Amino acid sequence: MRSIWSGAMKFGTIFIPIRLYAASENLHIGFHLVHKTDCGRVRYKKVCAKDGEELKPEDIVRAIDIAGECIQFTEDEIKNLRPFTTRTMEILGFCESYEIPLVALGKPYYIGTESPKKGGVAQGFQMLKKAMQDSDKVAVVRWVARSNEYMGMLTSYEQGFLLKQILYHEQIRSVEEIEIIEAEVDPEVLEKGMQVVEKMAINFDWTRYREKYTQELRELIEKKALGEEIIPEIKPPETRSLEKELEKMLAMVDENEDRAHAG
Repeated sequence: MRSIWSGAMKFGTIFIPIRLYAASENLHIGFHLVHKTDCGRVRYKKVCAKDGEELKPEDIVRAIDIAGECIQFTEDEIKNLRPFTTRTMEILGFCESYEIPLVALGKPYYIGTESPKKGGVAQGFQMLKKAMQDSDKVAVVRWVARSNEYMGMLTSYEQGFLLKQILYHEQIRSVEEIEIIEAEVDPEVLEKGMQVVEKMAINFDWTRYREKYTQELRELIEKKALGEEIIPEIKPPETRSLEKELEKMLAMVDENEDRAHAG
């Protein structure tokens, strides 16, 4: 697996060489944008908004507009802003995992040793891993990558560590921004809803679940390639009576249970 970042884990005055790896991959199918008449690929060009000139990579720099003035920066200037920080993942402290809000947790990453072949590298890595396991704590870390500063939750996982990005508090939108219509729920309807919830309780095993949409999309592509007609998806029906639907669901669950016991 190819690493996406390398540096050192800063644990107080101890520096542990590490590598960061993406723990997930994209399962989705990527469609191309093409010209409708001749199926030619659509290409995007980098063009100056002022003079319309197409730009080469060496003609482009980063900039910020301040009070109407364009302040330009070279890549070296940005890298040299905090050269030490960009190569260090600093442990800010340790806490219980439940103290970090679920809404703040983002993409997962694996962390491994910088070079397994170098002697002495693994000792600090394993010391930190075992100390966190024994204390049942997670670490809050901070690092810089691609000109952005990130925060994350580090936890012992399998042979190494699992890192999950923590979004900053100001990145999370308030739930008050969304519309939620209040309504009184009939006690009998609520009771039936609770019965359905109890009957649909499962022992969750995430290894049993597969992403189905991509497979269905592949089948759709194959049908299209064979010249078959694509039938539009039917919209879900509108629920008119909660109580009747819950009774129907209870009957279906009971029927499935009977079949399972009979089998």
